[in-house]
Amino acid sequence: MSQYRGSPLGIKLIIALYNLFGYKAAKTLIYSVALFYAVVSHHKRQELNSYYKAVGLTPSFTSYFKHIYAFSLTIFDRFIAKEEMSDTALKVERVNLEAFETLQQTGGMLLFSHHGNWAQSFKIFHSYEIKLNIIGDEAIDENLQKLETAVDGNKRVNIISLKNGMQAMLDIARALQNNEIVIIMVDRVKEPNKTVKVDFLNRETLFHSGGFEIANMRKAPVLGCDIVRTGDQQIKIEFSEIITSSKDNKAEIIQDLAQQYARFLEKVVRKYPLQWFNFFDFWKKPGL
Repeated sequence: MSQYRGSPLGIKLIIALYNLFGYKAAKTLIYSVALFYAVVSHHKRQELNSYYKAVGLTPSFTSYFKHIYAFSLTIFDRFIAKEEMSDTALKVERVNLEAFETLQQTGGMLLFSHHGNWAQSFKIFHSYEIKLNIIGDEAIDENLQKLETAVDGNKRVNIISLKNGMQAMLDIARALQNNEIVIIMVDRVKEPNKTVKVDFLNRETLFHSGGFEIANMRKAPVLGCDIVRTGDQQIKIEFSEIITSSKDNKAEIIQDLAQQYARFLEKVVRKYPLQWFNFFDFWKKPGL
């Protein structure tokens, strides 16, 4: 999971403005904050030029600001969302929901990326009796975590930390054996020996291989999921088809699973390029 951005005080201020004056008033402040950040962090824009070119955006300050603003709105939506939100308060469009309902019956791997609002995943499946196990290995600011979960902590969500080593592997195996869903992010690489090569946005790219290795080892089905913001308090949840492989050996199976997911992710990224929240040179090899 990605490390939280921002500060508890700043987020509390925006939420207070939202509670007092509504969504539009909060958006005004978010716009100003995003503009300020885009100005003071302009040096970071160079790292995104390769991405902008890959998706057909002009590498410019305007693109960078719109990108930061989209990220800021997504973070805001994350903190004001509540699991009990009905479709009258939060308009939800679901694409290929049947694939998720199939996975619900069998259990398996649900793959996310840092595109869109993945963090809403455990708040929008509230109508399903299902246990969600989220694999994470990055730091989470404890104060922000308390702010997000203080009101409506979700008992159906279990965080599996890879820092726990063998215990984490046992927890993952138990979850899949019990036909539960295991959620993992696959678009950021930290360990050079845990990668798989895929073609993504017409360039060779490395994805994290862990989720695909687990799927192969446990013979578990794989499903891609992407959650994007389509308007004020509007989101779209899009699922891939169930991903399986008919390849023969382990390396081929892992690469095949990863490439099928990469094609799904590429499709949604091209539709919503400003909701790609990997703010670094995505094609740079680890360690370089």
